[in-house]
Amino acid sequence: MKKLYQVTVIVLFLAMLFLTPICLLLKEDADFSEKENRYLSGKPKISEQAIRSGKFMEEVEKYIDDQFPRRDVWISLKSDFLRLIGSKEINGVYLAEDGNLIEKWLPDEFHKSQLTENIHALNVYAKKHTEQKVSLMLVPTSAMIIKERLPKYAPMFDQRIAYDLVENELNGISYIDLKSLFESRSMDDLYYKTDHHWTTYGAFLAYTAWCKENGFSAKVIEFETDTVTKEFQGSLHSKVLGNHCAYDSIELYKRKNETPYRVSYNLGKDSSDTVYDMGQLEHKDKYQVFFGGNHPEITIQTAKKNGKHLLLIKDSFANAFLPFLVDHYETIHVIDLRYYNGNLDSYIADNKINECIFLYNIKNFCEDKNISSIAE
Repeated sequence: MKKLYQVTVIVLFLAMLFLTPICLLLKEDADFSEKENRYLSGKPKISEQAIRSGKFMEEVEKYIDDQFPRRDVWISLKSDFLRLIGSKEINGVYLAEDGNLIEKWLPDEFHKSQLTENIHALNVYAKKHTEQKVSLMLVPTSAMIIKERLPKYAPMFDQRIAYDLVENELNGISYIDLKSLFESRSMDDLYYKTDHHWTTYGAFLAYTAWCKENGFSAKVIEFETDTVTKEFQGSLHSKVLGNHCAYDSIELYKRKNETPYRVSYNLGKDSSDTVYDMGQLEHKDKYQVFFGGNHPEITIQTAKKNGKHLLLIKDSFANAFLPFLVDHYETIHVIDLRYYNGNLDSYIADNKINECIFLYNIKNFCEDKNISSIAE
């Protein structure tokens, strides 16, 4: 019996060894993994230089790894197996209580110098644009707000260090404190279980803080909520890919008496009469229902004639927050510095900007090297 087992293992190993290259040759390469929400490596190009440098073999390894037959099935099985044997972390994601997936952020991954540089850039911007009211909103990650659901002894960066630095170093900027607000509402569903973003309710809660800062009131009764999907598995699920992972719902908050508006993308190249792209609900990354995802530039032209022209400089967290602002401005101009290559000062002058909001997730604000460009 023992010999039969050994022979079986050897036969299976040899079969995998010889059949895998054949399958790779016969199957059509996939360009994109829907489940992992990323592009996959294609066949590497052979060149003498690539072979000599070792780059060719590195690309071959990536290609085989990405194009391995039924790759997503094997990853899911591996994830489920790791969970069954007690693993509390998979691919940089903690398997937390109540089905929550929480992105790992280690203390040595925090770079104080980059955060200091980004704070300095905001201070320079505010000093240069005294005609604008400048505000900053920093969204804590779920690791800070639901930290009690993390696995025991799971290492995690203390975000209070970053927040304290921001609060002490800001100059001439209105700081809207989302950290304290979210900590006081930690039992609410502020974040998706399988995605790093906040829920629409979390974004609404931030909107109430913005309203308070600006002398408005925000009441949930002013909005109708519409659950557009109950089958969302987001960015953190794409890293884990376990069959055990939960599903999230996405809700849209629609103002009952909304001001008419028009949305244009990328300096007028595309346009729409809504901030929602419902077609994205057919894809893996359903969070892109908000504006169809990230764009270098967005302009929202409303029917308001109040002379208020907002510039929102942001990361993807702002996508779920933006719809709440439509009723307050004549125009809203949105810039994502990761993709925008234009001259920001010219853009501000051309669009008569008289207010600016910086809205970032705290982790992105600590790491984004594009923010410093606003100080140039």
